[in-house]
Amino acid sequence: MSRALILLLALAAPAAALDVPFLSGRVNDHAGLLSPSASRAVEAKLKDFEARTGHQVAVLTLDSLEGEALEDFALKVSRTWALGRKGQNDGVLFLISKTDRKLRIEVGHGLEGSLPDALAGRIIQNEVVPRFRAGDFEGGVTAGVDAIVAAAEGTYTPPPAPSRGEEFNGMGVLEKLMMSAFVFGILGVFEMVGIATPGAGWFLYFFLIPFWAAFPMAIWGVKIGMGCLMTHLIGFPFLKFMLPHTSIGRNFRQSGNKVYYGSSEIFTIGGSGSSGGGWSSGGSSGGFSGGGGSFGGGGSSGSW
Repeated sequence: MSRALILLLALAAPAAALDVPFLSGRVNDHAGLLSPSASRAVEAKLKDFEARTGHQVAVLTLDSLEGEALEDFALKVSRTWALGRKGQNDGVLFLISKTDRKLRIEVGHGLEGSLPDALAGRIIQNEVVPRFRAGDFEGGVTAGVDAIVAAAEGTYTPPPAPSRGEEFNGMGVLEKLMMSAFVFGILGVFEMVGIATPGAGWFLYFFLIPFWAAFPMAIWGVKIGMGCLMTHLIGFPFLKFMLPHTSIGRNFRQSGNKVYYGSSEIFTIGGSGSSGGGWSSGGSSGGFSGGGGSFGGGGSSGSW
């Protein structure tokens, strides 16, 4: 067999899937995130928890997922290990991939009432991720296990959910700029079209009020948000009357339900070609739709 053929076959061969590790105990620390003493402490806590409640919790740390999807691999491990009691499905897998900087709490159906997806997500974000980002992997694993056990027993009280403003303040500078540019850019485009368009103008004026009230306040806080809202409420009518007297305003025209800038169609208002009598960008009749989807594997994922 020629070297070229061997190389071709090697390239064509599918990559080997990551094997499910052997279940050696309640703590399976393949990434070496825990010291021996911490590993023994977590093992003892989970053993005591299982003796008291019957629920099974296992920890798995990996160096890498080797290209596997986090959610798919977590579900495969949970099913292979058969965590939880038969018929009660009360197992939990706490999976961490060090190199990928990803983690997941996979929850069996029997514990989804005590540990729903939203609560699992808050445990990840509040208890584990801050410690991992600080380089305290041992503390993060221990805190995550403590919170999972407390949640399954109904004694976990998560910190208050952060306000939108606090969530925004916690973002990096680039994330803040990107979110602000996106939100204000979209609102600005609609605002300009509303100001310059004879037919859609006042509809967009009233339509945009809740958006100017919600998004700027959520991103920048109440003071700046109120300033943006008042600017819209006062500035829109003012510019609405002034823009037609400018060269930009004179380039906007409406023919039937279509709005043009010069010779280019930019908007469709109601009628045929719009989404159900509303408005749609570029005259597109497409819209957002869904239905018929199916999901499996309760729990939550995160990254640090």
